[in-house]
Amino acid sequence: MNTTTKEDKYIHVSLGTPIAFGGEKDRDLLVAAALAARAGTRDPVDMELLSAASHQEDLRHYQQLAYSSPDPQFKRSITRIRHLDTGQEEMIARGDLESVLYLCRADESTRYHASMEADLREVDGFRVIGVAHGFVSQPDGGEKWKFLGFIPVKATRLKRNRKEAPNDFCYVVVWDWQLRFLHWAAFLAILTLSLTGWLIGSARLVYAGPNADPYFIGYLRLVHFTAGWLLVSMGILRIAGLFMSSTKYQRWRALFPISLNDLKNLVRVGRNYLLCIFEQGPHYIGHNPLQQVAYTGIYLISMLAILTGFCLYAAYDTSNWLFRSFFWLNGLIGIQYVRLIHFFMMYVFLAFIPIHVYLAIRADTIEREGAISSIFSGGRWCRKGIKFEDG
Repeated sequence: MNTTTKEDKYIHVSLGTPIAFGGEKDRDLLVAAALAARAGTRDPVDMELLSAASHQEDLRHYQQLAYSSPDPQFKRSITRIRHLDTGQEEMIARGDLESVLYLCRADESTRYHASMEADLREVDGFRVIGVAHGFVSQPDGGEKWKFLGFIPVKATRLKRNRKEAPNDFCYVVVWDWQLRFLHWAAFLAILTLSLTGWLIGSARLVYAGPNADPYFIGYLRLVHFTAGWLLVSMGILRIAGLFMSSTKYQRWRALFPISLNDLKNLVRVGRNYLLCIFEQGPHYIGHNPLQQVAYTGIYLISMLAILTGFCLYAAYDTSNWLFRSFFWLNGLIGIQYVRLIHFFMMYVFLAFIPIHVYLAIRADTIEREGAISSIFSGGRWCRKGIKFEDG
């Protein structure tokens, strides 16, 4: 009795191009492989073969008369079928390639080429199913077999989601509420700084006509400075969190790929992200090495933006001891260059935002472990049995 298990629906089967021998057609090879399946089968490989063959020929014209399951010694099955239109009976052997070749008494040339072709498919992750056609010779009643070729098959197990298999996942708290608040507050502050900074720097609103508010630029500067001070305050809190956070994924160690293993993984993750290579990469609960470098870099860019912002403010308030201590950079490289650097930082932030969103969506789509939702909920569901580099 052939039954379907709950695990079968999580197996995805893909067929490669049939490799026919002896002048046979790929279509006939595929149909023969499908007809060799046990009647009433629910095996994923058999179902995929039957589905593919049904597009080539109406399989209802055949009746299965007998089926012998593969045994540990020969690793092949033999099926006897009858064509209902002609009444002709034939046999089909299917299974291990070497076993099928042995059954057919294939010559050395056929064995060599079949093995070579099979090795090429196995490099790509396929295993091969040999297929042979047999009939009873007259008048001695002996069986004669002809090697038809093989079908490359690849079966992969699909990852189940948390709703289907809750025991396969565990919930890990990654980001506390303080970090999530600072993340979104910094996002709003950067957008405000970018918008007001662009309006101030472009001078488009200076000549707005006689009815314009003469202090409009002053209001823009007030909003810009307020958002800047809020960003400075959030930066101070984030620095404190590097040493005092409740989770290790927020501390300073999570910002730098300092171990040799992390440096190796940095190259692997970089190849996956930048070259669109979808190989299985290292797993991290927090930031992977590429994210560590990117986020540390954006922190440094933020510090440079704050430094140049203080230098520009110092030109308007030289009496304040705090800003007077930053005025030296204006004299060193010139205030116009300081303003240019400060303005350029805005474009760095605006370029980082879509890249950051893309990388987050890409990681969540491929790994399917809740990386995006964690910035809202604070945690993520991690699949049990996976080795996390920072776990």
